[in-house]
Amino acid sequence: MRVAIVGFGTAGTARLSGYRSVEDAEVVAVVEPSEERRGAAARLLTGGRVSATLDELFASGGPDAVDVVDVCSPPVFHVPLTRAALAAGRHVICEKPVAVRAEEARGLAREAAARGRLLFPSHNYGTSPVMRTLREAVADRRIGRLESATFRVLRDRHARGVPGYAPDWRRSRALAGGGILLDHGTHCVYMALRLFGRAPEKLSCTVVRPGGDPDAVDEAARLRLEFGDARCDIELSWTGGERSNHYGVAGSAGLVRIDDGRVTVRSADGVRRYAMVSPSKDQTHLEWFPPMYADFRRILADPALWHEPAREIVDTARVVETAYLSAAEDGRVMPL
Repeated sequence: MRVAIVGFGTAGTARLSGYRSVEDAEVVAVVEPSEERRGAAARLLTGGRVSATLDELFASGGPDAVDVVDVCSPPVFHVPLTRAALAAGRHVICEKPVAVRAEEARGLAREAAARGRLLFPSHNYGTSPVMRTLREAVADRRIGRLESATFRVLRDRHARGVPGYAPDWRRSRALAGGGILLDHGTHCVYMALRLFGRAPEKLSCTVVRPGGDPDAVDEAARLRLEFGDARCDIELSWTGGERSNHYGVAGSAGLVRIDDGRVTVRSADGVRRYAMVSPSKDQTHLEWFPPMYADFRRILADPALWHEPAREIVDTARVVETAYLSAAEDGRVMPL
């Protein structure tokens, strides 16, 4: 599988290392608009092609030079880059959020289906040890019927990018498209979709912007997703004064909570506590890439499954877009 990485910042650099850890993939090209970052890519990519644009890569590489385009750019470029890669007949892996707006997500899903190509989201939290623990607790019914989930992600600052290309792009609406709700919030939304097995029926959301500036990106958010007889509460902050992660699920017969790698399970069998490998403090979470890539290969091998990642992309965009609409109306409850 020949891969082109588009965007050689933090995510793209980590992805190059990630592909080296799997047997059936080879990074043969990097596309990066920054001259400084192209230089970094050229030093690390042995024997591959480094280009400034996708058009330049496709023009110089021949029709079969690349099988998969892996989009690792800031969010506002995800949709046009994905469209261009699909139009060129490539499968696409795209960083989250694949699309900021639901209609854009639907358009990409239609384009991928029409061209017979797989569009796959880089939803790496879905293969994290935390998510595996929560999903297993829900699937094996050890906590009974799932009634609620709680995610709380606190940071003392936003994650920074690399020198050479807008290190603080996450706080730029022009590059990020949104703030923490679009960034960490996207992870939490698709995790909730997977745990509950469906999209929420309605939601409410409030956000905090620095100084109350309506033009600034959000740096804190509270989001409630309502699934009829169950709910998920999400709290996010870039100004929390600490780095901490809390994830929990509660059901009719018990609960599981995970606090920075410390797991507590309450069920009919009693209370059990143990330590899992604490979430990596490296924002790339490189150790989660191999299982995510294995999911990509599994789905790629069976086109009958291609609708599953497409649906998750669309539903995630629907939720996040509606959450911003709710926040604009001071947290009004909105149907999805």
